[in-house]
Amino acid sequence: MLFNSFEFIVFFVFTIIVGNLLKNKWQRLFFLLASYYFYMAWHPSSIRCEAPATSGIKYYVDILYCDFHFNPYVCILLFSTVVDYFAAKWIESKEDGDKTRKLLLIVSLVVNLGTLGFFKYTDFLLGLFNDLNVFNGFKFENQNIILPVGISFYTFQSMSYTIDVFNRKTEARKSFLDFSLYVAFFPQLVAGPIVRAETFFRDLDHRLSVHKENIDAAFCLILIGFTRKMVFADNLAKVVDASFANYQNLNPIEMWTASLAFGWQIYFDFAGYTDIAIGVARLFGFQFNPNFNFPMSCRNIADHWSRWHISFSTWIRDYIYIPLGGSRGSTLTYMRNIMITWLFAGLWHGAAYHFVGWGIWQGVMLLGHKFYSQTNTAAFLNEKGGKLYDLFARVFTMFCLSFGFIMFRAETMTKAVEMMKGLIFLQGNDQPLLRWNNYHYGILLFICFLASYVFSKRQVPTLFEGNRFKYTAFVIVNVYLLLFFGVTESQNFLYFVF
Repeated sequence: MLFNSFEFIVFFVFTIIVGNLLKNKWQRLFFLLASYYFYMAWHPSSIRCEAPATSGIKYYVDILYCDFHFNPYVCILLFSTVVDYFAAKWIESKEDGDKTRKLLLIVSLVVNLGTLGFFKYTDFLLGLFNDLNVFNGFKFENQNIILPVGISFYTFQSMSYTIDVFNRKTEARKSFLDFSLYVAFFPQLVAGPIVRAETFFRDLDHRLSVHKENIDAAFCLILIGFTRKMVFADNLAKVVDASFANYQNLNPIEMWTASLAFGWQIYFDFAGYTDIAIGVARLFGFQFNPNFNFPMSCRNIADHWSRWHISFSTWIRDYIYIPLGGSRGSTLTYMRNIMITWLFAGLWHGAAYHFVGWGIWQGVMLLGHKFYSQTNTAAFLNEKGGKLYDLFARVFTMFCLSFGFIMFRAETMTKAVEMMKGLIFLQGNDQPLLRWNNYHYGILLFICFLASYVFSKRQVPTLFEGNRFKYTAFVIVNVYLLLFFGVTESQNFLYFVF
């Protein structure tokens, strides 16, 4: 079910009205059932109701969904929930020195990562074997396994709970209902943010009051979320899709525009989704942490990743980078930890070579910034460079990110390499260098960059602080943009495929 659909609006209104009429356990049960209904509304592309499969597991999937309106992929969500609920309870009941604790944690990790790996990486690993198998002609067939929507998000969320219980950072939840709601709560279920257990259960146990100022802040987040998605992301998608489909016919200036347009598209798309998710959750009495903080006008890559998809970047920091040793140890150890962490981040986003390349590029940029920031040159420019150096650093960071944007968006690594060559004038086509057919999108991106720089000091809910004039102007401007520039056809959010 898409946030930007009429179906969701009806679902949301019904859920918040009925939910507020119920209390305690009945309210939580209703929210859980609503969340499972929300998840089951997803229609996997593998399901064919007009011409259902005639044999195999696809036959049963089609029959269950089309004839009985039951999405069998919800069983994977339930399976992950059951495994981690009991694993955490048993882990907590054991003494610290008991080897069973570690065994139970391993079981939880193997089950979760194994399930995620099967659905997300089977075809990638079979393809990798085919590419490396040069000794005979045997090749595995592509299995075309459908990736269940949201599996990367709810698997990480559930795993973090089990790991925190193992490390005695949080207590195991006694109520299976409460834990199930934590994993499946519909605002953040399919595309984040990845909510930590301590945050969710804090608000579940002591539900926050929803006063007028909270409603205003939540409404602003939801409204700006729709604007980011329907006005900016979906309109930028037009030039992005056309450019990446016909990249051979682009000159370097148009290639740069396409790359930057995709960076802003995915930012607006994903930030828009999490704005809506956080705003909706606030209306139910939950205060989730911000997931984006104007990351597109940062001075360096480290600052960018402290502001982009914050719930994910802090997750890999706390559960991968720090357990590996973090910055402790030698320079080589630090470099190893950074590269492993970001290689994992690339693979988390997708099972393909271009995602691996994207993750490696993020690690290289972070290492480059780390070593540069320790030089006398960096110290001198930071002290004496003034606004000119500040502007240069922000623009330079954006252009470095563009190579990553190309790898993230391209369907193959071969295509990504060809497009990156175009960025540095090495593509070798005969397109006129001074032509700029998508210049109007370039102007839009420049405006976005300036606006991001201006508003980067404060979060959206705190922009008004009781100023009704600013609040009213904000609402009018966003409604105007949605009515006159919004893409009305419901478009999938980009992170639904991760």
